[in-house]
Amino acid sequence: MSNKLTKILDIKRVKNYPLYMVIPAVFILLLLTIYPFIYLIFVSSHIWPISPTLPRIFLGFGQFTYLFQDPTFIESLQVTINLMVVGVTIQISLGTLLAILLSTKTKITSYFTLPFMIPVFISPVVVGLIWKFMFNYDLGILNYLFEIVGIGAVNWLGTPQNAFWSVVIIDTWQWTPFTTLIIKAGLDSVDPTPVEAATVDGANRFQIFRHVTFPSIAPIFTVALLFRTLDAFKAFDIIYIVTRGGPGGSTYVLGYNIWKTAFYQNQLGLAAAMSVIMIIIATVLAFILVRIMKGLLERE
Repeated sequence: MSNKLTKILDIKRVKNYPLYMVIPAVFILLLLTIYPFIYLIFVSSHIWPISPTLPRIFLGFGQFTYLFQDPTFIESLQVTINLMVVGVTIQISLGTLLAILLSTKTKITSYFTLPFMIPVFISPVVVGLIWKFMFNYDLGILNYLFEIVGIGAVNWLGTPQNAFWSVVIIDTWQWTPFTTLIIKAGLDSVDPTPVEAATVDGANRFQIFRHVTFPSIAPIFTVALLFRTLDAFKAFDIIYIVTRGGPGGSTYVLGYNIWKTAFYQNQLGLAAAMSVIMIIIATVLAFILVRIMKGLLERE
């Protein structure tokens, strides 16, 4: 009887072994992700001053009601979406073109690939400082070169429109190599047989890419789009270092608005409510892109 019981227990242990292996990861996930998010929702339902000596007042959904009537929050959300759409569109487009160039098997592309990735390895804070000096109106190297060729100095960070595009330039410079690397990996994994068949049939390069290559790399393309969309949506580092949300709110993104509300205006509850909205929007974006990726995989 004891031997049978021992065998039964051993079988159950073997069957439950995968569950035992997952338990530590689930515990860490609950500790580092689920609990902070629940606590964030709890804070967002209160007037929560940063000082622990001040009273904390429960408002329920009052913070969210206020935010959707707050022009500053609406403007920061619009600026965030504008920067995300413009920046990601440029980065994905350039990344695709560069990936096509780098996927050609030549000595030049093999030597060029690694140095091209350097911006990705640099901290965003360092990138912001570098470009802030380069954009300086009086001492920046860009205006120095422009004056040499007769174009004249440009006030890169002094006007709303210029500041917006300056941030786009910085973000594009740093993250285009990232999208290039992902898309290039997809291009390198494409089966050459259909490409050769299309070439024999008389298709040109654009037709081959449109009808043969792109459908093969569409899921990987969507992964690059997903990563860059979510990362651009939570932009903060470059804004904080280069523009501080100005001039005229042209770069006042949601991430910077949350930071300023929490640590300058002493309203942790309101900042937490903004963070909850930001997480919900990012989750919806991720869900849409993942569904698109699943649809592309099913077509294959």
